Amino acid sequence: MKHKIAMNAIRGVLAAVFGTWFVMSFLSQDPTRKWDKVRKKFDPSGAFVPDFRFFAPNPGVHDYHVLVRDELPDGSTTNWAELGGPHVRKLHHAIWFTGRRAEKVVLDSVSGILEYTNDKDNTPEGVQLTIPYLTILNHVTHQAPHHPDAKRTQFLICSSDGYYEEEEPNMIFLSNLHPLP
Repeated sequence: MKHKIAMNAIRGVLAAVFGTWFVMSFLSQDPTRKWDKVRKKFDPSGAFVPDFRFFAPNPGVHDYHVLVRDELPDGSTTNWAELGGPHVRKLHHAIWFTGRRAEKVVLDSVSGILEYTNDKDNTPEGVQLTIPYLTILNHVTHQAPHHPDAKRTQFLICSSDGYYEEEEPNMIFLSNLHPLP
């Protein structure tokens, strides 16, 4: 008898947990995003309550580019050079494309920097302490080719309309100069 009561209690708890999870998952798909605050309160990392909207309702309409230049000892700077850039896609990339991971990190970091800078409550200096800024700075200082005499480096984030080359790229964010290791 005790075993049956315990099993019913466990089933009830599991039904409540999974029922709550299902309801929260269902509500978080609302296109008006009115439940996002509740979802973020209970699951700030987004690991347990899925958000399956993928590209909707705000699909990406721009390509982001990270450009890098170096400052030389005499105070002059090198020309801007694009870091990475979009890869030419091949058929096998539909199955296996590890290079996409680096592009995704840069895209997410750029989005994080833009989100931070668009918030009126944030200070311009504070962006340098954010994880997205530090991620791009780390990538720029350690992965980009640098002039042999370079003392400091700087990055610039631009957006473009992708394949529409008639439009000039827009400069979105310019970093400070940072010493190279």
